[in-house]
Amino acid sequence: MKLTVAIPSYHRPADLRRALDALTRQERPVDGVIVVARKNDAETHAVVREFLSVLPLDLQLVEKPGMVEANNRALDQATGDVISFTDDDAAPHPDWVRRIVQTFEDHPDLAGLGGRDHVFQHNGWIEGEEPVVGIVHWYGRAIGYHHLGVGPRRAVDILKGVNMSFRMEAVGRLRMDQRLRGTGAQWHCDMKLCLDLRAQGKRLAYDPSIVVDHFPAERQDEDQRDCFNPVAYENQIHNLTLTLLEYLRPAGRMILLSYALAVGIGNGYCGLLKGLLHWPMIGNEAWRKVAASARGVCAAWKTWMAGKNIPG
Repeated sequence: MKLTVAIPSYHRPADLRRALDALTRQERPVDGVIVVARKNDAETHAVVREFLSVLPLDLQLVEKPGMVEANNRALDQATGDVISFTDDDAAPHPDWVRRIVQTFEDHPDLAGLGGRDHVFQHNGWIEGEEPVVGIVHWYGRAIGYHHLGVGPRRAVDILKGVNMSFRMEAVGRLRMDQRLRGTGAQWHCDMKLCLDLRAQGKRLAYDPSIVVDHFPAERQDEDQRDCFNPVAYENQIHNLTLTLLEYLRPAGRMILLSYALAVGIGNGYCGLLKGLLHWPMIGNEAWRKVAASARGVCAAWKTWMAGKNIPG
């Protein structure tokens, strides 16, 4: 079984260097590595050249920004049996490739496999234990916690983009959804691909022993960490709402939309009631979040309806 690793990267040469170095230290060597970069990103191109003698590297250049375009290019170019996605700000553990390949070989019905990303943030590792990981309930509540998962390998609905692998035969012609918004991270594109596979009846699993160290790095678009940006916020909510609208059944959609507008579609997002609660603490930013949330939900509804009306 051949495994190809895909790494989108943009203006983070030091992080990419660490990621590629980790791939040179694998117990089971990779069969291919695809780095997807922008045409004008000379720093990334230079880092790739540094590793040409020690890794089977393929540099793919794209003009359109965003994770969707980058990951779809990797899917188009991958030639192995399995494609494993990670981020340029992550470093897979030495047994990462070996464990992924062994699991896919042992479970021929498995379409996708994810693992834990051990997150280093604010000068320390985020620790904790969560037994329930990667589940989407019928009414739209999504549980992530991939960075804190413990226990045995188990079936899940969603994987996390920094540490997810797919059997190419199972993916087939399926690609990440180009309707998702954003110019960089394009939140929830990983969830959308996973739920598209689940809608086809295919099986995904999460194994917390498959680990990457994750060092969340500065982003190069409007979506900055720990900083509210109304455009980025609206895009995130649009993407999550659209993803769930397409996956849920009618009753679940009704609950999802009502809850999204009244409370917030997820723990990190702000509906009307959350706005009222947060207003004494963050002032007008609470109402900016409420407005951006409502715009995102409404835009997702329009995107979803437009998709339903496409002939064929």
